[in-house]
Order: sequence, then structure tokens, then C-alpha cells
Amino acid sequence: MKRLLFTALVAASPLAMADISLGSPAPSNAEAPASAEAQPYLDMAQEVLSAVRNLTTVLETVQDTASADAAAAQIRTLTTSMQELQARAEAMPRPSAAVEQQVRSSINVQEVQQLASSFMSSFIRIGMNNAYGSQALLDSLGPVMNTMPGQGM
Repeated sequence: MKRLLFTALVAASPLAMADISLGSPAPSNAEAPASAEAQPYLDMAQEVLSAVRNLTTVLETVQDTASADAAAAQIRTLTTSMQELQARAEAMPRPSAAVEQQVRSSINVQEVQQLASSFMSSFIRIGMNNAYGSQALLDSLGPVMNTMPGQGM
């Protein structure tokens, strides 16, 4: 698997995780619980969301050189764990169509779209401000930038 969740989420996704695209606007409580076969993919989707949420939270704190320098170490740790997550996702076998459907129907698309928008806004703001003059921030964002479309793929 090469991309999880973000292939269909955002054209300029920071991650390359797996090939599961998004489906329903919000999970339906009336749907059956996920099958045992689908659970690892659902867990991976949640891990990806959590990782991007954590990275976005840190990026949102960057407002000047001091906050950029302070965020760099956290971002480096987060991007390293995201790379490990990516490797785990890529090692997973391609799910069946039924499993993909279960994953699609379990993801809250509105939540994911909001998260992607927040991430991209912060990422673009930092880029437009030349990382607020922080080489440490630029270095820590390297792995994220390398997975952007047209960069390292």
C-alpha cells in the first residue's frame, strides 16, 4: 500500500500512506462494526489522522523565529514517527474491496477535510514566511516536504 487516506483527501498531501480513499461524510452509527480483516486498516487510518493532527497542532504554534526554533525538535520527532507509520502502511497488503468500503464508511470526511485544511494553511503560512528564518524548522520539515507531490515521490 502506498497511500492511506490522503490520496483522496488533499491533492497536496504531506503524507504518502496507502490507497484507501474517503467515502461517507460521517460515520454511521447504524453500520455494522468493522470486521477483523478491516480493523488493521481502520487502526492505521486513525494513526495517520492522529499523526497529522499532532503535526498540525505544532505547526500552528509557529509564529516567529523563536517559536519556529522551539517547534523544530517536536516536528522532527513527529516526522520521524510519520515516516515509520508510512513504512508500516506500505507493508500492509492491498485490502479487499469490502475492507476498503468499511474503511471509507468509518471515516468522518468533514473532520479529515478540516484537518487537511488546517495542516495546509499552517504549512503554506510557514513556507511563505521562509520558516520565520529558522533553519532548524526547515530541516525538521524536510521529510514532510519530500513527500509532497512533485518533490520526492
